[in-house]
Amino acid sequence: MKVLKSLTIFCLGVLLASCMGENYADPEITETPYGNNEIEETNVISIKQLKDKFAAEISASGIKEITEDLQIKAYVTGNDQQGNLYNEFALQDETGAILVSVNQGALYGYLPIGQQVLISLKGLMIGGYGQQAKLGGIYTNSKTGVVSIGRMSRLVWERHFKLIGTADPTVILPVKFDMKKMKDASYLEENCGKLMTITNVKFKDADGKIVFAPNDGSVTLTANAVNRAFENINSSDLVLRTSIFADFANAPMPTGSVDITGIFTRFRNTWQIILLSMNDIQPTPQAFFHEPFAEGQGNFIVVNAKALPEGLDQVWSFDARYGMKATAFKNNTRYETDSWLVSPTLNMSKLKTAVLSFDHAQRYGAGGGEDLHVMYSTSYKDNAAIDMKEWKELKLDVWPDGTNWDFVSSRVDLKELLGNANVHIAFRYTSTGSVAATWEVKNVLIN
Repeated sequence: MKVLKSLTIFCLGVLLASCMGENYADPEITETPYGNNEIEETNVISIKQLKDKFAAEISASGIKEITEDLQIKAYVTGNDQQGNLYNEFALQDETGAILVSVNQGALYGYLPIGQQVLISLKGLMIGGYGQQAKLGGIYTNSKTGVVSIGRMSRLVWERHFKLIGTADPTVILPVKFDMKKMKDASYLEENCGKLMTITNVKFKDADGKIVFAPNDGSVTLTANAVNRAFENINSSDLVLRTSIFADFANAPMPTGSVDITGIFTRFRNTWQIILLSMNDIQPTPQAFFHEPFAEGQGNFIVVNAKALPEGLDQVWSFDARYGMKATAFKNNTRYETDSWLVSPTLNMSKLKTAVLSFDHAQRYGAGGGEDLHVMYSTSYKDNAAIDMKEWKELKLDVWPDGTNWDFVSSRVDLKELLGNANVHIAFRYTSTGSVAATWEVKNVLIN
């Protein structure tokens, strides 16, 4: 009897399999199993528009429910994969960035770097944590009853987001953090939460042994994290913040100059870099040539293509605050000049790439390319007179607009000079009896 039952079951199985046929295939899954695929893209605003709309709540570290039917669409720039972001991730579009707090672990599983997300905002809470803009839920302090921005539940989050396409980590690249604007309130407000890179910094306490975030009582913890300072930077302005639960919490801080990429958040007026991975700390590349003009004119020389007029004894001079400064305005008089600040010989015969960058400011002149020029020569000899036939002009990506004393960083690719052993770069200042600019130059770098 048992044999008959087994045989019957076997035959039924064969019959069912034959009914499916050879063309039977697994069902296709065309939609992601995460989020709410019924959300349609309507009323999309930028992150900047969202933050501007709730600027009062964010700046006061307050909280408010979003009651309008609005959406944002942005890319994931940071997640919790290595534990330094906890129950939250960073979002960024072309206008700004914001953090999203969700009471769920392993968000990185479906929110990898470069994943585009559409978020339906109505019903979510927005606010500021130390003035850092966040989307989330309500957190109530059990002792005081005060409410603030916290994490939304997983169920709420699932109803409010939709994944778009597949992740592309190259969509949003980090922008360079501008050290000169570190204390600029507008710069802080516009850029907090973004993926950024700071270059050429050193950890204050690094000795090759001290780790980022020990949990042994050796350092002060704030909310289970350690703030690490940098050399020559006030810790009230900028720190690296690492959770004791981060995968790299007990990794030694690197010594020497490093470049750091991370999510640049804020706590009130302090920048806090949230590192995502140890791979995001790299040794600062050694520059082929660097002259900061911090202590003088270095190995640059001044060559006057025209003899200085009577009443003017120099055009270029060193200023400890502003680097090398050129002006032909003295005693309320403008003089006609053509004065060059010329680099030493640069042997670029073995370089594969070379980019010139420098910081400069200018006022009272006709403008870059008119009376101010950056030149190069491959035939000039040190200390020789200027022969214009030996020089060509470099086209910078940006010039100061001449309306203020703000320094701008200019760059130009030197690819046409690669392979040449006799290169000179020069900053050429010209003036007339009616127009005489003031030009300040510093931090000359060739990488």
